[in-house]
Amino acid sequence: MSIQQYFGGQRFLEATTHTIAWFWKRYHQNELELQPPFQRNPVWQEKQQAYLIDTVLRGYPIPELYLQTVVDAVGEEKYVVVDGQQRIRACMAFLAGEFALGDDSGALAGSFFDELEDEQKKQIFEYKFVVRELPQLSEPEIRGIFERLNRNNVALNAQEIRHATYWGEFISTMKEISQDEFWVTSGVFTSNDIRRMLDIEFVSELAVAHLYGLQNKKASLDKYYKNFESEFPDRREIEKIFRIVLGELGQILKWPTRTRWSKKTDFYTLFLVMAKHVTAMPFDRDLRQNLTEKLEIFSTNVASHLSVTDNDDSNSIEQALGYSRGVRASSDLGSRKIRNAALESYLFGLPYELPEVLDEDENA
Repeated sequence: MSIQQYFGGQRFLEATTHTIAWFWKRYHQNELELQPPFQRNPVWQEKQQAYLIDTVLRGYPIPELYLQTVVDAVGEEKYVVVDGQQRIRACMAFLAGEFALGDDSGALAGSFFDELEDEQKKQIFEYKFVVRELPQLSEPEIRGIFERLNRNNVALNAQEIRHATYWGEFISTMKEISQDEFWVTSGVFTSNDIRRMLDIEFVSELAVAHLYGLQNKKASLDKYYKNFESEFPDRREIEKIFRIVLGELGQILKWPTRTRWSKKTDFYTLFLVMAKHVTAMPFDRDLRQNLTEKLEIFSTNVASHLSVTDNDDSNSIEQALGYSRGVRASSDLGSRKIRNAALESYLFGLPYELPEVLDEDENA
């Protein structure tokens, strides 16, 4: 028996074609689902979109799309894009006048859709995508297909693969937390971080570290995504922790800050140290002022220790020296432990012992 026969035969070999005009019509009739839960965020830059339209105008082939047609009880159809949303979005955005053709288009460079000749517009609308039509499948089957289609696509990062695989309570909680207004003003995330879902990944790391202890790099994230796919018992607790701690940080520092605390490595440590003292929040005004001053001084001191040109130890803070030893290999467990111990000691007056140079075994 062949593997195809074992798994049910050649269920996905039937293909058809759809023109860009077909997609344009379905798009305006709200019949296209361009971002089902297993898809990643739109990540193409304008240059990539323009290059695809140039490919269309030249009549060159474009990789096939994967769609699933879903029909409800009253006969309404939806077309779910399993693979190909970036290509379809590029076409829809160009037709809507959202960007112009790029330098690859020669004499047409800089032209918007409305500025093209009628024959060129017609050529775009007539362009046919090869479409693989999927039968009615369960959501886990569709997620599995999408993951296989993109497994060898280097453009997909680890978090986008997680997003393609999991959509339960844990990931939905992390997505909600990543929408907090604090992240908009803090400067912790770049626009590319948000496009590539790295903000959700970072929030996940913070949540896991607070609830279950510091972790080594991002290696354990998949385990927690899998374990809490159907139920996440600590959901309400972690939502509360983030709400309180982010609110307190918003009072202590002015964001975005010119200190180290806008960097992910340092924010990771700051958040987790503050979260350990969440039961004492909100802090009173005097403590907030004290923490503001300490964080600014500590940041400057760490920067001084990391500078190869600054050898002035007259104002050196012991904890800052220790912290600086945990900045290299910054996402490894040993480094994270060193930074957490140093910062918490300095901010909250805990006993402290300067660590030796980080042992390589601690980062294994």
